Amino acid sequence: MYLEMRDKVNLYVKQSGQGIPCIFVHGGPGEGSLDFEVLGGNALEGFMNMIYFDQRGSARSEGDEETDYSIDRLVEDMEEIRKKLGISKWIVMAHSFGGIIATNYAHKYGEAIDKLILLNVTLSMEDSFKSQIDHGSKLLSENELKSIEAKSYMEKWQQIVTRLIEKDIFYKLQYKEYDNFLKLREVSNTIDSFNTSMANQGLSNKEYLKNYFDVTIKINIPVLVIAGNEDYAVGLDHHENFIFPNMKIKIISGKHMLYMENKEEVKSVIEAFIKS
Repeated sequence: MYLEMRDKVNLYVKQSGQGIPCIFVHGGPGEGSLDFEVLGGNALEGFMNMIYFDQRGSARSEGDEETDYSIDRLVEDMEEIRKKLGISKWIVMAHSFGGIIATNYAHKYGEAIDKLILLNVTLSMEDSFKSQIDHGSKLLSENELKSIEAKSYMEKWQQIVTRLIEKDIFYKLQYKEYDNFLKLREVSNTIDSFNTSMANQGLSNKEYLKNYFDVTIKINIPVLVIAGNEDYAVGLDHHENFIFPNMKIKIISGKHMLYMENKEEVKSVIEAFIKS
């Protein structure tokens, strides 16, 4: 279904499963929720009412180059969805870049959240890009590294990522198996007219590149942080910068896509946290 926001942008929203409501905040910027729903979220529907939505300008939702993609607008989208669905309190679960949106939502609307689950999230794109630079450099030859001329970490990151993509090995930062990368891409490709408006402006939006570590100390709700011991996309030690007062950290074997590559353990950890 589609829900219309106050600024007339229609967002794709789907509910599935039974139990306490849980909204999933996808990453990107500008990806979508379908791959999580199909490859991981469906395992959670036995004990939670999963709410999948595509952020404005992403996947199946509306939005163009003139649309407001500020963090505050993305936070308000979540709150509007909650009210339109008649939910008094829910669990918020986020993956990757979605952690920035979810953490800001929790800071503003903490009274509407029962628990917060952060799955392989970043709260500082700069810190995560530096992890990708570091590990990505190890995947390139000495000659390839010598050809990189950059004045900033962003330029260096872009050049390294470009070379990794050209060699079809960028997946090694996020996946344990190449076949899983192909599987996720196959799911995303089932969306006709995938909206990339948000993704197209993602790296130029200064709000997305800010450091949000300091916001975490202001959030007192129970927080579960799930991190992969080989998640080079976010950074192996990235979660050590989080200072949520009521936080539980679980390190799981795997990379950035734990929800599909280590689905059963992720499900077990989340279920135990929800029922605790």
